[in-house]
Amino acid sequence: MADTLHMVTRERHTYKKWFRSRDFSFASVFNMTPVSAAEMIHMARAFPLAFVEIDGVQTLVALFSLRLGHNLFVAPDGRWLGGYVPAAVQHHPFSLGVKGDGNVALCVNESSGLVRDAAVGEEGFPFFGHDGKPTRETQDVADTLSKVRAGLQTARQAGAMLVEKKLLEPWPITAQEEAGNRKIDGVFRISEPALNAIGAEDLFALRNAGGLAVAYSQLFSMGNLAMLATLSNVRERAAKQRMAIPANSFISEDDGNLKIDWATFLKDD
Repeated sequence: MADTLHMVTRERHTYKKWFRSRDFSFASVFNMTPVSAAEMIHMARAFPLAFVEIDGVQTLVALFSLRLGHNLFVAPDGRWLGGYVPAAVQHHPFSLGVKGDGNVALCVNESSGLVRDAAVGEEGFPFFGHDGKPTRETQDVADTLSKVRAGLQTARQAGAMLVEKKLLEPWPITAQEEAGNRKIDGVFRISEPALNAIGAEDLFALRNAGGLAVAYSQLFSMGNLAMLATLSNVRERAAKQRMAIPANSFISEDDGNLKIDWATFLKDD
């Protein structure tokens, strides 16, 4: 079913309620997402961050997979396997849209199955209270998405300065697949030697633009690249055994091999 986005208004949603998504299957085709300055530290801890060209601009993104249309952090049963759920995923079915006057408005995907009439059942969150104002839960979503949107612009500007200072370099990544190794092109990282050699004046300007935070976050996150291979192996093993990937698998990295605590396999939270 195609997305049906509607701006959240009192006229349309006063007698409706919404539910938090417990199934992240909708995100299973996202192999990356732009990183906002508002989430950058959390994203750097959970995913490998890289720079890719989006709309002609080198953009900091979190990699969920090295294959288009695949998200290794979404299990076949819809669970999110990562240690952090990005705001755009966490707050589905909400997003921000731009109105004709250029102002930003909170929108909701009514085809998500997460928007219902308020009279049906006792669960869920009303869009608006009896006073006609957004409920605390609805306002919290709007505030979070607004901060993320502003942070995307901050990260975008910082990335532009990193390009200007010639601090990016191609990131040589090879994906190991059954058909053989596949070289991943178009992915960039911070050049650590170039960053260490930058002059004091440029360093100061980079810091003020938020570029240093972006640079160090990307460098810090690079160790998470191995996680993609680990999750890919988990998925292959689970597929072969015709079992779902558990949300609470224990993965040991002591010898570089995948070890899963199968006793917790398919255990409910």
